[in-house]
Amino acid sequence: MKKMYRILIVGAGEAGAALLADLRQKGLGSAVASFIDDDPAKIGREIGGLHVAGPVSEIKSVCNALSISDVIIAVPSAGTEFLTKLITGISSTGGRINIHYVPAAEKFFDSVPIFPSMREFSYSDLLDRDEFSIDLDIMEKFFSGRSVLVTGAGGSIGSEICRQLLKFNVKKIIATGRGENSIYNLTRSMDEYLGLMNEKGPELVYRIIDVRDARLMERLFSEEMPDIVFHAAAHKHVPLMEFNGIEALQNNVLGTDNLLNLASKFNVKKFVLVSTDKAVRPANVMGATKRMCELLTGFYSRERGLSTAIVRFGNVLGSRGSVIPLFIEQIARGGPVTVTHPEVARYFMSIPEASLLVINSAAISGGGEIFVLNMGEQFRIADIARRLIELNGYRPDTDIRIEFTGLRPGEKLYEELFYDESSMVSTGNNSIFMMNRDDEFLDGTEYSRLINGIRDTVPYMSDADVRGFIRSFVKSFSS
Repeated sequence: MKKMYRILIVGAGEAGAALLADLRQKGLGSAVASFIDDDPAKIGREIGGLHVAGPVSEIKSVCNALSISDVIIAVPSAGTEFLTKLITGISSTGGRINIHYVPAAEKFFDSVPIFPSMREFSYSDLLDRDEFSIDLDIMEKFFSGRSVLVTGAGGSIGSEICRQLLKFNVKKIIATGRGENSIYNLTRSMDEYLGLMNEKGPELVYRIIDVRDARLMERLFSEEMPDIVFHAAAHKHVPLMEFNGIEALQNNVLGTDNLLNLASKFNVKKFVLVSTDKAVRPANVMGATKRMCELLTGFYSRERGLSTAIVRFGNVLGSRGSVIPLFIEQIARGGPVTVTHPEVARYFMSIPEASLLVINSAAISGGGEIFVLNMGEQFRIADIARRLIELNGYRPDTDIRIEFTGLRPGEKLYEELFYDESSMVSTGNNSIFMMNRDDEFLDGTEYSRLINGIRDTVPYMSDADVRGFIRSFVKSFSS
């Protein structure tokens, strides 16, 4: 049976009106029942021919009276207090109402469709995050007319980089990944977005390629001639990589070397390595291999004249393997909610925010920098668990128990974004900082020892020897 939609749009401002236009273009206009908005001047009026039923405080009665099935929050600048009040009101209806929202990143763009950027609302969006900013004019100038290659394009960050690049008048997007399902899903979301754009979008190229396959990658570079490369492909799961160190080295390090070598050979204008806070004083194999990727990127910048940028940031909300969806599942089952340690804390950032700031970093890079995104404060995971339990109408440790399971292999209590705060300088954008020095680097001899060792020697090493090999390049690695 075809689903019957009854949609309520929260926010009757510019974003709400633009969303209504997008929904009508998509054939869902008749399903939109009403707006709600806290602006007294809008209540009772019609916006785009649609009635503004009342303020947010009345959302429970409005949802029940209009038999709402879906609520879309079209307030990109909405704060935590507003969202908490809204979600509490929707939850109190007692029905099953799907909640979607327009990400805060959309407030920067007034000439692109809103509907394809809409996301399913997650309780993680109730975490307090400072406002972020981007250098839109610089980004538009840098990317306009360029061909951009994205590796790991089926992943959380890679796919969002592809979607956000559609807003910058790029000539071509070459999306690569080795998982056919994730790349297929990307094709659908990109096609949906382009279908709502009034102007013709860029050429889109999708390729299923492993970054370790130098021959296929070289063929791709020679055929597509990218101007800019975003290298987001990597193994990122910390506990799994603790027991798969050889694979982590081959995929993360050799794959990165392949990309850097080809970027240098084909005169790429900018190579951007998507890195992680776990590369700083790494306590796990995954983080250490990402630090090795940073060292490789620095080597190609210094020794081979490749214009590079490294961008470090912490956890992204809603990514595959994120702790928030796990907590929601555990709460739905009645608990317990499992947290590794009472004091474990992490940085968090939304996927659109992280992706836009990575793109921004590329645009302001002069070559050779390590950029560090402003992640704000770290959140204690136990506090997030308690907040989610409460937002679902339960009492922590009374209705639903929080169980501490112990730190997993390679896991830190907290993360770091840089070694020394004094090494950080401003870029002029408070959301992006830059390191003014990196005391670790590879010379030509060490580069050869690293790459030849991973190719020829590491596959025959014990786990202990693999860790010793990593430590010989990343002195701060502790495992």
